[in-house]
Amino acid sequence: MKQTIGILCFLISAYALGQSKLYVSTPTVAYNDATGTTQVGIYTRGAYLENVEKVNKDVFKITNEFLGTTYILDTENLKEVLVSQDVSEASPAPIIDFDDYYGSPHLFTVVGGLKVRKEPNHQSETIGVLYNGTPVGIDYYPYDKEAWTKIQFNEGQGYIPVKYLGKRPNLNSLITSYKKATEAKDQKRFMQRIVELGWNSNDDDNAKALLIFADYADKNAQPERAAIARLQSEVLKAIPEDEEFDKTLSLISKKLFGFTLNNVIEPKKGFSLATLEKTFGKVKDSYAHLDDCALGDYESNILFASAECIGHDINKTYTLRIVQMGNGAGFKINNSILDENTTEKEFLKTGKGLINTILSTDKAYQIPTGDSAYRFTFKDGKLSKIELIYFC
Repeated sequence: MKQTIGILCFLISAYALGQSKLYVSTPTVAYNDATGTTQVGIYTRGAYLENVEKVNKDVFKITNEFLGTTYILDTENLKEVLVSQDVSEASPAPIIDFDDYYGSPHLFTVVGGLKVRKEPNHQSETIGVLYNGTPVGIDYYPYDKEAWTKIQFNEGQGYIPVKYLGKRPNLNSLITSYKKATEAKDQKRFMQRIVELGWNSNDDDNAKALLIFADYADKNAQPERAAIARLQSEVLKAIPEDEEFDKTLSLISKKLFGFTLNNVIEPKKGFSLATLEKTFGKVKDSYAHLDDCALGDYESNILFASAECIGHDINKTYTLRIVQMGNGAGFKINNSILDENTTEKEFLKTGKGLINTILSTDKAYQIPTGDSAYRFTFKDGKLSKIELIYFC
C-alpha cells in the first residue's frame, strides 16, 4: 500500500512539473521546435504562460489554442513568481518597455479603427475596436508579420494582426501625409488616423487634429461637422491649467449650475418626491448598492423610468443623479437652460471654459466639480442624457 501511494505521489509530482503556468522574467526568444532551429518571436518580461510543458531540463513547450506551439530553450528565464530583484534585459526593438503612455512592454496601433477579433482570423467575430495610437500591452511578439498576437481587451482577450503595431504614430507626419495625398480615399484614410491619434493625445494635439479635420469636413461638404470640430478645438484650448473646477463650484454656490425641472434648479437638499413623480412618474425600484461610493449612510438608489436619484431613507431627500432629457427635465449653466432641444454646438458654446474632457467615441463631454463630474451625452446631435459621476 505504501509503495502504491509513493508511486502515485511521484506521478503527480512529475505531472506538476510537466504541465504548469509560469512567468517570463526577462525577454526570452521563442523557437519553432525543441532544437531551436528558427527564432519565431519574443516573450516579454511579465508574460504569463499557460499550458507549459517541460520537454526536458533544457526545453519548455508552450501551446496556444489559436497561435500554435513555441519552444523556450532559456529555461532559467521562466519563474513561478516574479520579484523585483529579478534581472531583466531591455526588450528588443520594436517593443517598448515603458513610456509616458504605458508602464509595461507594449506597442501602439498604427492604423485607424483596428478591429479586435475573438479568434486570430479576419472571419472571426469583432469584439471591439482600437483607435490609432492606442498603447497595447505585449506578452508575445511574433516575427512573422502576417501573424496575429493575443492582447488583453475589455477584461478579456482578443487578437489583432501584429503588422498593425509599431512605434507611436507622429501627428505632424500624418498631417503632412494627408496634405500631400491627392486621392480622396487616401485623404480619408489619413484623416481617420489623425482624428483618432488626437483622441489618444494631449489636449493641445487633439485641438490641432480637430482643426485639421474641420478643414477636411469643409472641403467635403460637411459644414456641421466642421463647425463642431472647431468648437471642440476651442473648448480644449480653454481648459484651465489649474483649479479647473473652481469656476463650476462658484456657479453652484450662486445656483447657476445644476439639474432643473421645469426651469427650476434643484435645491441643495434635492426635489421633493412629489415633484420628481410629477415629472418622471412613480418610483420603479429602489436599492442600496454596497459598492456604490456615492451612497452615504441610510441612502439608496431611487429609480424612475427616465431618471435616477440618491434618496436619504430618514430625511426623505432626493438628489438627481442620472436624467434622460425630456418632460421638463433640463440643466442650468449660467443663465442658459439646456434641454432635449439643445444642440451639440449650443452646448459647446455654453460649456466653454467649464468642459475639461471630450469623450469623442461616446459623443459626451464632462464638466468637473471636484470629486465628481457631470457627463453630458448627445444623440443625433441633441442632448439626451446627463449623469453625475463620482470619483471615489
